[in-house]
Amino acid sequence: MKSLVTSLLLLSLTTVHAAPAWENKVLSNVSIEVPTDCQTDVQNTAGAGGTVQSTKKYSFRNRVLDLELVFLSFPPGMPGSLDGAAANMTAQLKAVSGEESLTPWKTTTISGRPARHIATKPDRTHQARKATLIDDLKAKKPTRHSRYQLRFEF
Repeated sequence: MKSLVTSLLLLSLTTVHAAPAWENKVLSNVSIEVPTDCQTDVQNTAGAGGTVQSTKKYSFRNRVLDLELVFLSFPPGMPGSLDGAAANMTAQLKAVSGEESLTPWKTTTISGRPARHIATKPDRTHQARKATLIDDLKAKKPTRHSRYQLRFEF
């Protein structure tokens, strides 16, 4: 009887610490995978007459993950530059996590669009912080979904 109780106790402890469930989401032709327990926030911002026409920021947060996916739209005929947005995001991440925790920006292409991403090293509040900036200039052209892996292991 004692071994049965011990086994049930161990089973319940492993169930509590099991990895979270994941779900797929498609955002502007980009397929991402995030934990189901994330709080999701979406912010749409119109440009202030500068080089960015509008931004759409998706935030996914839970007890260990802090992910931001930002789609930037530039005015027609104006080549988009992610440099200013990257500098702004760097300042925000430094304020939250400190400069020593930042990894270098990496340039990539997501669904045929220029993109950059940055992450922080784990700290006492989050195991993962990641920001991805995407030039949304080609968003209106029909393309197949690009699978962009944003899954973090716990």
